[in-house]
Amino acid sequence: MREEGTRSATVEVAMMVERLSRMSESMDTRHRRATEQQERAVQALPGIMRQAADVSLGAISEDATRTVRMGLNEPLSEVAREAAEHQRLMQASTDAMVRIQRKLAGFVNKSTWLVVGVLATLLTVLVVGGYLGWHYKQVIAQQQIEADLLRAYNQADVRLCGKQLCARVGRADKRYGDYVPLRQR
Repeated sequence: MREEGTRSATVEVAMMVERLSRMSESMDTRHRRATEQQERAVQALPGIMRQAADVSLGAISEDATRTVRMGLNEPLSEVAREAAEHQRLMQASTDAMVRIQRKLAGFVNKSTWLVVGVLATLLTVLVVGGYLGWHYKQVIAQQQIEADLLRAYNQADVRLCGKQLCARVGRADKRYGDYVPLRQR
């Protein structure tokens, strides 16, 4: 009964660990894709903004163009700073996910060894217990035979007749009286 409970608990733990591992891998893949997309967008954004500004400024006079360009440089640099900050945060999140995934893999490894150790111990206990049960059953059977023999011997009327064992039986023998020598093996 306990072995079934241990097996079912082991199977449940293994299934949970497998699901967690798959979820972690899936989240890591999605996280990498999002990071790559954001990096491409961040790298393309200043060029797109400059191109849009160049198109818009083409129609404005030279002085106005200079003034607008100087005014756009500050917002563009702010956008670039924010994009770099977001990229740094995404990298930190990716690093944290990698650390968590490594810890989870270590936990799975330790759990696996723990379950293997428990099962090995249970198997050893079952084998040793089975052997000892069989051995003592044999010893008890032998002791029962010997006890029956001693009980029968104690109930019989026996004695030594010279160097032989004699038993009292229902008929008389002239040499030893009521006792008859027992046949030797």
